[in-house]
This record gives sequence, structure tokens and C-alpha cells, in this order.
Amino acid sequence: MVAELVPQPPPLVGCLDALEEVLDSMAVDAYEGLDPVLQRAAVERLRRLKARVTAHELAAVRALDAGLGDRARTGDLLARGFGRDRHEANRIVRVAKTMSSAPQTEDALAAGELAETQAAVIAGAMDGLPDDVTPAQRHACETTLIADAKRFPIKDLRQRALRITDVFKPPAEAAVDEDEALRLRERRAWGRTEMWMIDDHDGTWRFGGRLPSLQAEMLKTSLDAIAAPRRRHLTEQQERDQDELTYTQRMGRAFAHLVEHLPVDELPTTGGTPALVTVNINLTDLKDQVAAATLTTGTRISHTEMRRIACNQGILPMVFNGASLPIDMGRSKRLFTPAQRIAIANRDHGCVAPGCEAPPGWCEAHHWQTDWAHGGTTNIDDGTLLCSRHHHQAHNEHWQFRQHTDGHIQTKTPHGIWQTNHRWRP
Repeated sequence: MVAELVPQPPPLVGCLDALEEVLDSMAVDAYEGLDPVLQRAAVERLRRLKARVTAHELAAVRALDAGLGDRARTGDLLARGFGRDRHEANRIVRVAKTMSSAPQTEDALAAGELAETQAAVIAGAMDGLPDDVTPAQRHACETTLIADAKRFPIKDLRQRALRITDVFKPPAEAAVDEDEALRLRERRAWGRTEMWMIDDHDGTWRFGGRLPSLQAEMLKTSLDAIAAPRRRHLTEQQERDQDELTYTQRMGRAFAHLVEHLPVDELPTTGGTPALVTVNINLTDLKDQVAAATLTTGTRISHTEMRRIACNQGILPMVFNGASLPIDMGRSKRLFTPAQRIAIANRDHGCVAPGCEAPPGWCEAHHWQTDWAHGGTTNIDDGTLLCSRHHHQAHNEHWQFRQHTDGHIQTKTPHGIWQTNHRWRP
């Protein structure tokens, strides 16, 4: 009787089995019993182990891809397996193929000396080197980038990779290479630029997209400036309000404020029509201060919100009579000019609400004597400064305003007393 020969698994398969056995013996809740020093050390070691495993994953994916001969097919095959994420599957196939251009980098990743993000940047830079680069020059470039990865944050490493040819070229030629690489990247970025908006029909919209780096940095800088005011300008109550918001909530509100302050008079026109939104309301409803208003687009907003934005924004109010015919259309001249804003700021020095320390740059101009809807004028005597939060409250709660004999604006809530902002107290 002839014994059936059973092929033995390759040693690599046995190593994977051993890894799984070790992981099976590690309880995920065991870290809670460690002191903070050991917990931090454990996190660092696990991150390095993750990088080493990733190196093997990339090598296995590259070998699979070579056997299949079709990246799209490889990505599709991986997407049907663990994770079931087609985008991530295609990304890892792309990185695995690029890693073949950087053997030293792959070795460093497998040794736990680099993270996957660092290795991907270096491999991408090596893959993008010109064809006429010699093997010695390639080796010098890769060695330099691996060393740089250990001392630079990832953002700086990406910028360094754009100038990697300065390892073997004069600075002037390396600068030309960097400029060309940036132009190619910017051209690709414009090709990928997009934005989408979806009305959720609950008073909010969802949006997303992709921007080139320059415009994204400009937008983020503007939003950060609005979302993160300096603490010394906030009262104790405002600090508590700010602390209750997450970073994403702050940025979302900052974006809403930024949209409200867009210079619509400088935007392109469509068929000769300015990029303005009109707020349409019946004359009787405007006088009664009870009814909602309608935007040009058909969206309905509350009467309070209509009156608030009429104080400060480039939105044209259009008043209709009972026959739905426009009988009066406001002009953007009701908006306070920069010179008027400066004069008002020199008087108010910021938000006039008691206890508020918002400076003039964070405030909006408010028609305090007579509401704009009832013929209020746009002059210095009729204007005062309120931060966005207090501007909302003033309209929602029907605050009263008056000018004290010293020239400063006082406020009164429905059930309060006349008060002056503390900055004016002796």
C-alpha cells in the first residue's frame, strides 16, 4: 500500500499561522491594566509592528498583481475579500506597485523604521524620477528621503520629495524640476476639483468635494480665523458656549458666516443678472413682523432671519403688494460702508451687548434706531456693532436700543434694564 504524499505548506504560511496564534493569545482589554508609560510604549511598538505587517501585505499584493497581470482585476479581487472596500483595495494595489521602485524603502518599512504613509511618499518620489537618473543617483535620493522621513513631519517630507533631485543636480536645475512637478500636480488637481450639494429637506444641506491645495489652504485659513477667536476676547459665558462645540461644529458655523459675508458685488453675473438672492415678502406681512419670507430660489426663511440678514448682508429685499407685484426693492446702499464701519467701531469698540468682548472685526452692523424693514437709514448714528450671537438674540428677543448722553449705545432685553457694555464703565 502506497502512502499518499501530502505537500507541506511553505515556511511562510507557517509563519503566518504563528502570528495568528500569538495574536489569539493577546487580550485586547489587557492594556487597561498597564501604567501610562507602558501603555505609550505598547502603542509605539504596535504601530511599528503594523508597519512591518503592511510591508508584507504590499509585497503579497504586488506578487498577486504580477500573477494576475491586471491591476483593476487585482483591486476587484481584494474588494470582494476582507474589508470590502474597493477604494482602499485599489489604493493598496497602487502603492504596492509603486513600492517596487524603492527597495530600500520597502526594507525600512518591513523593519518598522518607517510608517506606511512615509514609505508611500518616498516610493512615489522614486517612481517619478526621470528615466535618465543613474542607479547611483537613485540610491542617493532614496537614502536621503529615508533619513529625512525620520526627522521631518509627513507634510514637510512631501515638500522635500519635490526637491529630491537637488541630491544630484545644481540648485537651479533642481528648482526647475520642482516647479515642473508642481505645475503637473496643480494641473491634475484642477482636473480632480469638484463639489456637490444635497438638500436634506430638513433645513440643512450636505456638501463635499475636492479643492486644489492653494484654494483649500485659503479656505481653511479663513475658517480657522472665524472658528477660533482668541480667548481673551471672550466672556466666561461665551467661553462655555465655545467649549460645548466640537471642531467640526465650529468650522461648519464659520463656513456659514463666511458665506453670509461673500462680496456678491464682485461675483460674476449670469446673463447680466448679479449673483444676488432676493428676499420676497408681502408688504402687510413685513409691517406685521409675523410672516416668513421667500428667497429667489423658493426657500422659505423666518421673518426674524430675514430682518437679521437685512441689517448686514448683500441680499435685496423685494416687497410685494397683494397682487404679488413688486412695489419696492431695496438697494445695497443700506449696507454700511467701510468708512462708516470704522467710525462706528471707533465709538463702540466692539459688540455693545453687556459683558461681550468681541472686537469690531468680529461684529456685524445693526440698524438700532429703526429697523431697516421700517425705513431705517444707513448712517453712522443709526448703526451699532453686535457680534453674530448677540445680533441673532437682538432680533429674536426684540432688544431695545438707545444712545446714552455720553454717546455710547445701551441695550435692554424684554425683561431687563438698560445696560452699557462694561468696557465703557469708569
